[in-house]
Amino acid sequence: MPFKNLRTKYIFTMNKEQQKMIATIVKEKRINLNYTQKELAEISNISLRSIQRIEKGEVTPRMHTLKILSNNLNFSLDFLKNSDNCISVQKEISFYREFIFSILIISTTLLLATAYIAQSSTFPETDFELCIYYLVVITALSFILLRLWKNKAISRISNSSYKNL
Repeated sequence: MPFKNLRTKYIFTMNKEQQKMIATIVKEKRINLNYTQKELAEISNISLRSIQRIEKGEVTPRMHTLKILSNNLNFSLDFLKNSDNCISVQKEISFYREFIFSILIISTTLLLATAYIAQSSTFPETDFELCIYYLVVITALSFILLRLWKNKAISRISNSSYKNL
């Protein structure tokens, strides 16, 4: 999927400065505390390969990993506040994934509801019953999507579905 690769490259280029800054901080702090990469990996329960990639600036670690490293190496994460552009781009892409996933849920539900009507010979008998039927389907769907968005569950669902592509 070429569009997926373009988005990934865009995030990567946006995070290059941030990766270098994180790499420098982690490496300097580790050396100042006289830890080897292997010792830091054992202390922080992060794989040795991940520590190596972070220090080389090959990856931008997730926030969870950064918090563990900052606790073990005694540095603050305040420097991340200066890189709001990188974070906002990722949030924007996440929002679009959630939006597209919501549209997919809506479309699928409406198609299934229409399929139910198409196969039924006795329902609906009147146009009023049809309108009430779609009103109930749309209301239920809206309620479910509202709950998913409110609980951020749709973000977890759409991100896990996106990773499987």
